[in-house]
Amino acid sequence: MTQMFTIPSNTILVLGVLIVLAIIGFVIYGFIKGWNNVMPDYKGKKNELTIDG
Repeated sequence: MTQMFTIPSNTILVLGVLIVLAIIGFVIYGFIKGWNNVMPDYKGKKNELTIDG
């Protein structure tokens, strides 16, 4: 049986680690810079209509 493609070893592991590091970096950046500066429109979104309420 021939395979169309193979994923090199540890590719998914590396992508997962990069995503986790990006999220941790964003959270640290938000604490340092201040969440009001990082996401200024977040306060107004609490009053908007969402799917669950």
